[in-house]
Amino acid sequence: MKIIFAGTPEFAARHLEIVLRSKHEVLSVLTQPDRKSGRGKKINFSPVKQTALDNGISIHQPESLGIEKVFSDLKNITPDLILVVAYGLLVPKKILELPKYGCVNIHASLLPRWRGASPMEHAIMSGDKNIGISYMEMSEGLDEGPVYEMHECSLKEYDTLHTVEEKFIQLSEKYLVSFLDNLESGSIKHKAQDENKATFSPKIDKKFLQIDWQGDSSIEIIRKINALSSKYGTHSFLGGKRVKIHRARKIESGIKHDPGYISVKDDKLVVFCRDASSILIEQIQMEGKNKVSGKDFIAGYLDLIKKNGKFDLTIR
Repeated sequence: MKIIFAGTPEFAARHLEIVLRSKHEVLSVLTQPDRKSGRGKKINFSPVKQTALDNGISIHQPESLGIEKVFSDLKNITPDLILVVAYGLLVPKKILELPKYGCVNIHASLLPRWRGASPMEHAIMSGDKNIGISYMEMSEGLDEGPVYEMHECSLKEYDTLHTVEEKFIQLSEKYLVSFLDNLESGSIKHKAQDENKATFSPKIDKKFLQIDWQGDSSIEIIRKINALSSKYGTHSFLGGKRVKIHRARKIESGIKHDPGYISVKDDKLVVFCRDASSILIEQIQMEGKNKVSGKDFIAGYLDLIKKNGKFDLTIR
């Protein structure tokens, strides 16, 4: 098949690489416009753009797919399929209807659970036992189209966003090319989703990122750190200073303290939670500083810890 690939982050680029190793031909790539990032506001290419450049594939980076010239350019390519993976822009109806085999989205959940922008993050935060990817035909509704295939794996207690992404890439390494072959041969059918089972995964914004020591249990806090720390930065406040918590695990201390109370016994940075359990912080970062171990954080900020006694409980 002649394919236009639409995607932006590393997760999408890894899928593009799978397709490039197959017999199918990627004629062009759609990816989001270059963005400035970092302190120096350096322009960075998306991972999908970089992969396309490395393989000599033409690149389109429109601000919107609703522009008439974009439609005209895509139509002139005459694709058999548009394959979408974490692209980030809405695809209008006339583009959905353009390719012979339509537009297929690789969605990072077992649909209809976790439709929307952040399915992996919400699956981790909710403690789902079974997770996976769906190969679905795109429709005008958000992730509402019929599903061709779903491939499943288990979510372990300390899986992070990174490890879940790797699991899903491994699933596509195993199944994506055969799916494309079957789609081309017409030997595969899709099935409508059960609307009664649909759930939604909203985009991650700042309201998800602060740890609620009073409202969340220790396992909920661990899940939030696992889901969000690497990409967004889960945080709390200590003496008014923002502190990012990058890695932690649940422990049973046998002692009860107020939520947010910090213990530094035996060089271990332990924080107590509302459910009479606690977490051991293994990697942490004071605002404006580098990531350090819990032990090194104690050494550097013992006076601040002793002065305040606990992380701030006010949600900001």
